[in-house]
Amino acid sequence: MLPQLTQDLIATRSQRVTSTEDIHLPNPRFFGYPNRVIQFGSGALLRGLMDHFIDEANQQGLFKGRVVIVNNTRSGRSQRFAEQDGLFTICEEGFSGGKAQRQFYVNSAASTALPAANHWHKVLNCAHNEAITTVVSNTTEIGITLQEDDDLSAAPPQSFPGKLTAFLYERYRAFTGLPQSGMLIIPTELIIDNGSKLKSIVLKLIDINQLEDEFRQWVDQQCTFCNTLVDRIVPGEPSEAKQAELEEHLGFQDKLLTVSEIYRFLAIEGDKEELHHKAPFLQADSGIVIDEDITPYRERKLRILNGGHTISVAAGFLCGLETVYDCMQDEVMGKFISQVIYEEIIPTLSIDIDMAKEFAGDVLDRFRNPYLHHQLISITLQYTSKMNMRNGLTFDRYLEKTGEVPKRMCAGLAAYLLFSRPTVQEGDKYYGEFNGEQYPIRDDKADFLYKAWQEVDLSDAESTQQLVEKILTHQPFWGQDMRPFVELISFYLGRYTEVGVRDVLASLV
Repeated sequence: MLPQLTQDLIATRSQRVTSTEDIHLPNPRFFGYPNRVIQFGSGALLRGLMDHFIDEANQQGLFKGRVVIVNNTRSGRSQRFAEQDGLFTICEEGFSGGKAQRQFYVNSAASTALPAANHWHKVLNCAHNEAITTVVSNTTEIGITLQEDDDLSAAPPQSFPGKLTAFLYERYRAFTGLPQSGMLIIPTELIIDNGSKLKSIVLKLIDINQLEDEFRQWVDQQCTFCNTLVDRIVPGEPSEAKQAELEEHLGFQDKLLTVSEIYRFLAIEGDKEELHHKAPFLQADSGIVIDEDITPYRERKLRILNGGHTISVAAGFLCGLETVYDCMQDEVMGKFISQVIYEEIIPTLSIDIDMAKEFAGDVLDRFRNPYLHHQLISITLQYTSKMNMRNGLTFDRYLEKTGEVPKRMCAGLAAYLLFSRPTVQEGDKYYGEFNGEQYPIRDDKADFLYKAWQEVDLSDAESTQQLVEKILTHQPFWGQDMRPFVELISFYLGRYTEVGVRDVLASLV
């Protein structure tokens, strides 16, 4: 039976583990650092991103602070944190520097984890701690929503904005509204302008609950709500087999073992000097960027990372591949993905090209991650909406800038159409067929696509073009005029039927 990860275990092992091993342990003196951050949420993304940065800052001597975690759900993680003295291991694994790499870091950022449901008074007590000046959060995308009937006097309020408002009110009263008691709030929920939206909801809750104007002014003027963009793949709990494999390597049990890719990125909108002063841990990692406008970072992620995925996933699937990693190892698909990103997506971006190319290199390394089994079929969820949102503008911009249609993008969209051909309807579920096997088409546009594909003859050029035109001119699907691309997409769709997807793509790369 392996021992459990605890502070005592670290103190013992620190004396005999050398720095050349791939398991990095914290210095036991970190355990005595004061609490300086309160964190709403204890999920894998926060552990693998924000807590990683804070722990890294402690190692560099930049922060010397720890985190109080507030659990918003009844996940049971608070008990696991308690049993492990707040410690957990991050296993970073991926492709970097031309090779597969794996490193382990025992993270000591968290001092305690409080379940809000039965320790709300302890959470509010943290508002009285002068050293706690920063709030971080990740409560999923639906966490930042207004619940007008939320009771701020409840223990706890139901919504995350309600909890935050109650916490800030406790802070305001504890320090009698002193300007220097204002807090820095860094939400990492995956919505655009997350900080601005959260602030707006907090101010509405103050109005709805008729709290004093002075408190509203303190929140508005003395508390800083940051818009952010986060980018790191941190899957949920490892499978039972992988958990056992990793624990055997570590030599101890860890019920909070967190697996992440090597790449990490946090963009924060704001003044760098001010934020570095308020939260010194934001200086710890080159993956943290502070800028007055983070739109370029959002644009490059949407177009290069997400768009690169979406334009190639159907083509990879119809080449008989299963994962993104498989695509990168395949001679044809690997070249196709690289070329479509560098030659057809990047030239359309109105951002610094060198920055875009550097990010593209990181993206391709992330796609090459041998430890991450990202199923192509899973990326096709709501495929039509993703294609429009991530790639629609790229088509339009490429045509405007070059006067030509992007041939690889058109081939990718033709593959999307072929993949999205429902051959079977069972109630409200639709299925396509490839190599004699059915696969699910999980797209809320599947009913339209099913009807559009009826009686289409792909061996007939006119019938094929009529189908493509019908789908690409259906305005509810697209945010731009797709008619200029109908002819070439129709051509590729027909060629896929004649010679197969792989041979067509091979002629393009």
